[in-house]
Amino acid sequence: MGVGRPARVSPVLWLIAGAVVLRAAAAVCGPLIDDEAYYWLWAQHLSWSYLDHPPMVAWLIALTTAVADSAFFVRLSPLVLGVLTSYTLFLLGREMSGARAGLIAAALFQIVPVLAGAGLLATPDAPLLLSWAAALRFAWQAGQGRPRRWLASGVVIGLGLLSKLPMVLLPVGLLLDIVVRAPRALRSWPPYAGAALAAVLFTPVLYWNAHHGWVGADYILTRRLSGGAPGITGIFKLFEEQMPFALALLPAFLWALVVPLRRRSEALSFLVLTALPALVFPFIPAYAGAWPHGNWLAPVYLSLSVVLGIVWNRVVAILAAVNAAAMLYALSASAVPVLPLPPGAEEIYGWREVAVRAADEARRLGATSALVADRYQVAAQLGYYARGLPVTMLPCPPSASIWTPPETLAGVNAVAVIDARWAPAVRWEQLAAQIEEAPAMTITARGRPLRTFRLYRLHDLRPSRCRSP
Repeated sequence: MGVGRPARVSPVLWLIAGAVVLRAAAAVCGPLIDDEAYYWLWAQHLSWSYLDHPPMVAWLIALTTAVADSAFFVRLSPLVLGVLTSYTLFLLGREMSGARAGLIAAALFQIVPVLAGAGLLATPDAPLLLSWAAALRFAWQAGQGRPRRWLASGVVIGLGLLSKLPMVLLPVGLLLDIVVRAPRALRSWPPYAGAALAAVLFTPVLYWNAHHGWVGADYILTRRLSGGAPGITGIFKLFEEQMPFALALLPAFLWALVVPLRRRSEALSFLVLTALPALVFPFIPAYAGAWPHGNWLAPVYLSLSVVLGIVWNRVVAILAAVNAAAMLYALSASAVPVLPLPPGAEEIYGWREVAVRAADEARRLGATSALVADRYQVAAQLGYYARGLPVTMLPCPPSASIWTPPETLAGVNAVAVIDARWAPAVRWEQLAAQIEEAPAMTITARGRPLRTFRLYRLHDLRPSRCRSP
């Protein structure tokens, strides 16, 4: 028995190590996605919070790009946090069911796209998932006779709240678990002290929002809860988006949700009960008409990875092998030029080229010129690649945002960039004295066209009057 176990787990260790190396290679070779460029701009305007999310991602990017701000350094923190999250999952699984369960849980982090992406891309999901895993482990230890671990759980929950607001769903899940399985814990002080520590750590976000007229809450309620199809259609859309984020393992995760009903296990019940609010809540805004995002359920997959590590079987192993092959190709394709690009490449390639072209066009319009866009994705990529030129969104960026106030650009010339796949969100002729369309730019990569950009020269900007932040 003692001789056989290392042989069984060694391939898992190789998988984890190989995945980390592949993610590092992809971090060097792959261009930034829109949100990464956006968060890099946040790091140039450090604050206690931001319109869309709490500040942790900006703080981390500012830290790692103090030396250089290439794509690798922008992504250095998620690479490190991904390793720490994998190790935390291993520790949690080992404490619940042995080293084999922990190793499998850590391996699943490498091959589930929504989790592996958090270990590569500079988004709030990287610190969120580490905080989630650490809080789960400390809460589990608290329930196993170490009640002061509630304090440690409260601290990492607070750090998670500084990363992404869905972290608040874990305390709800922990409370649900206590009420169902161990109500006596509510009679002692450590859980309340842990909650107080989490609240204290979250105060910078509350302070920023109070100082800015609670624009963050307004943004979530008015902009985030829109753009999608309401009702059952929205729910189906959210479920549909799970397919590329979980791939072949999606049925295994669905099975993991019901395993505690068939197997009486304290660990399995803890993992599913604490994940239940994070599972249910995303379907509420999806039903209300918010545009669903597949990564909303990332914390659920994190918890269920430990469940699968505990109840591992041959069918799940086969599904995991399919996922591993898909992730191997996706990560390799970004670093190996001879491989065809996977689906979705049209979303990330071409920004450097169009930013250089737009900057050249802007400089031809005069020394005082700017770049404008009608979507934050375009503006963010222009801001990252076309350094030194002011960038804004027209007709009006959201209040308390990082964009150059349009009114400060009145009278200057500018270049507008639009992804030709999207219908323009504004009528440029209403925002400038004269406009002329420049030649379009088609981006090709590895022998195939990916996307086309349309560029407009805007003479004498006349931006709308925008509400002050």
